[in-house]
Amino acid sequence: MGNLAVGEDFPMRVLAEIANAPLLSDSELLNKAKYFVESGANMVDIGMIAGETHTERIPHMVEIIKNNLDVAVSIDTLNPSELKAAVESDVDMVLSLDHGNCEEVLPYLEAKNIPAVILPTDYSKNWVPKTVDERVNSIEELRKKCSTIDVIADLILDPVNSHSIVDSFMACHKFKQNNREPVFFGVGNVTELLDTDSVGVNSLLAGIGMELGVSVLFTPEESGKTLGSVKELAISSKMMFLAKNRKSIPKDLGINLVLYKDKGKLDGSIEEMDLDVPVVEGKENYTFKQDPSGSFKILAENGEVVAVHYIKMDPQLMIKGKTAKAVYDEIIKRKLVTRIEHATYLGSELEKAEIAAKLNKKYLQDFPLFKRI
Repeated sequence: MGNLAVGEDFPMRVLAEIANAPLLSDSELLNKAKYFVESGANMVDIGMIAGETHTERIPHMVEIIKNNLDVAVSIDTLNPSELKAAVESDVDMVLSLDHGNCEEVLPYLEAKNIPAVILPTDYSKNWVPKTVDERVNSIEELRKKCSTIDVIADLILDPVNSHSIVDSFMACHKFKQNNREPVFFGVGNVTELLDTDSVGVNSLLAGIGMELGVSVLFTPEESGKTLGSVKELAISSKMMFLAKNRKSIPKDLGINLVLYKDKGKLDGSIEEMDLDVPVVEGKENYTFKQDPSGSFKILAENGEVVAVHYIKMDPQLMIKGKTAKAVYDEIIKRKLVTRIEHATYLGSELEKAEIAAKLNKKYLQDFPLFKRI
């Protein structure tokens, strides 16, 4: 795939999809690609729009990414005219060929020796395999048709309870028992359609992929709950490669994805402190009073904490920083807070904003950052 080696002798490669790429401006496209590369993506995929044809946009989109980033580029479409345009634009791989478009597109791939992801489907006839054996037999048949190019087999990773994610795993396992071709895992099919945080899901799917002999992990980042998936898969890939080569479980490897909880038990307790003092239950009963020095609108944007200072609803100053302390220290230095209850409120809200900025989580002033479960 360009100069990028793919196979079981290497860590699973992460392919990040720029969804609906033709709708983006040049700067939006490049910024998205840069973000994915900085997150650890080995390849960037130009995601086209199902049911539409945007052939004229493809050469320019490929050029933008290749001229600015040292990264392999693929295109995600089943449209033969879009696939041809991508091949002529020197993409490094195409997604995807199936029984409905392979005969038309294959000669172009052969001429330039470009690999392809292959699917066990025929979308030109709206046919999708239903059983494990149908998936495997269909993709092996397509592999024979495409014997003149390198292929990566996508047995289709189904979302939980849409058809059967277990059948997806079984099809991958059965295919790898008799074939040496790399296998493709569309992880985003699962994470985008499961209402849970993506970190553990991505890590577990990468582990299952490693056991199945998967070579490519594919994901977009199209919803808030999956933001950061590319980085999570990049770290997971390294974890699983280390575990595989050390013949160990993926624990205590020196890298991990434990973000919201601690690996060990919490140490210390109130009882251990042996305090002989009265105990008072705190109650929320304070009545708000306006600080004569003004008020603040607090935001979390682009990884930064932002506090906008107002006097009588009129904005006076914006203070930005990477941490709550940086913003708070500036507020103190400028003497923009005078009431102790206002100071404690600001400390609480700025810390919430910093946590939200670090986690790419939505922050709303005066509302809880996390739901109780």
